[in-house]
Amino acid sequence: MSTVAYKCPNCASPLTFDGASGKMICGACDSQFDLAAVEAMYAAQTGGGIDFDVPDEGYNAADMAQMKAYRCKSCGAELITEGTTTATECPYCGSPTILPDRIEGGIRPELVVPFVISKEEAQKMFEDYFQGKKLLPNIFKKDNQIAEIRKLYVPYWLFDCDADATIVYSAEKRRTQRTDDWEIETIEHYIVNRSGTMSFENIPVDGSVKLDNKISESLEPYDLTKAVPFSPSVLSGSLADHADVDAADCEKRAVERVENSITTAIRNTVTGYTSVSERSKGFSSKGGKVTAVLLPVWLITTVKDGKTYTFAINGQTGKLTCDVPTDKGKAFLWGAGAFAGVMGVGALILYLLKQLAGGTMLIVGIVGLIVALCVVGGLIGQLKQAASQSSAAGYSREGGLQLSLKQDLFLYTKTNRKKIEKQEQA
Repeated sequence: MSTVAYKCPNCASPLTFDGASGKMICGACDSQFDLAAVEAMYAAQTGGGIDFDVPDEGYNAADMAQMKAYRCKSCGAELITEGTTTATECPYCGSPTILPDRIEGGIRPELVVPFVISKEEAQKMFEDYFQGKKLLPNIFKKDNQIAEIRKLYVPYWLFDCDADATIVYSAEKRRTQRTDDWEIETIEHYIVNRSGTMSFENIPVDGSVKLDNKISESLEPYDLTKAVPFSPSVLSGSLADHADVDAADCEKRAVERVENSITTAIRNTVTGYTSVSERSKGFSSKGGKVTAVLLPVWLITTVKDGKTYTFAINGQTGKLTCDVPTDKGKAFLWGAGAFAGVMGVGALILYLLKQLAGGTMLIVGIVGLIVALCVVGGLIGQLKQAASQSSAAGYSREGGLQLSLKQDLFLYTKTNRKKIEKQEQA
């Protein structure tokens, strides 16, 4: 059985319980603390982590009789489709070296979200992307025609759970008073304890090692209410990637997003303090479930200077993302131009107002820097670059965080005194 050694929050020396006063006493600095506040500092954290029940039903004989499998000899992608569709190109690398293979293993998808965006619509979205992007590298300014847009169902795992969290914070309230001779700072220390539950539904994590998580997460969200039960006929005219990342490996990403979401939600309930820092936290879950689904993606690859770039379009909503980089030289020029423009206009206005001085120009410079960052940030946003989604807040069920414990306990007060040096008058 583990034991806890309680230490003084003020000097870290051991604490002992005084039966007469009911306080925890520090023998080194003579500080006294409420027992409940000290115990809250060492509150036992809920254990077990966040777990999910994973499906294990594979493709049945009837499914396999109606389906074909293909393997790309160039990049190794494993693809499946219904029996009448012929694969001519790999959707990931564009290689024509794609050969028939056998369907082996894998978890049978439960649901499929059908394509809503047509091939013609996807083609136009791709072509329109290159218009008006100021920070687009010059290699994308021409020869962006594509021979084929690949219609692909990407395997995803959807994670559901009710997550519990207990988080302990150290918090401070600071106030400063001045007298004729002294500046006195008073710091009140608190232990803040929060416990709560959030329920999550259909957090998507893609099960394809070939598709970067940044790209798949940038295509979110999908409307799962429009999903239909899986059958081989749904894949007619398209390919489906065979999941090569199992649910157990994808679970880590789902857990990370759940923990980030509930941590942020609980932190937002801690208010009224000058500063707050996290001491410890623990998570657990119940009702964790995983569902295998196929989600629609139009996938386009283009090669520039020997490097392959990927464009992906959500086949249900039309949301586009890509891994096209920012032209850093153009970004610098746009930022420098915005900064110089603000400085020039600001200097002219101050000159006319006869307020041109070092202090006022410093303010103008700060404003110019902020404007430059906003301009460059806005232009980078036009590129629709793929980015990871750290939170699962968009997948929380109605009601959000449900607090089960809200405890703010005073610990001790510390006072700092500083002598005010008075300047002698000439």
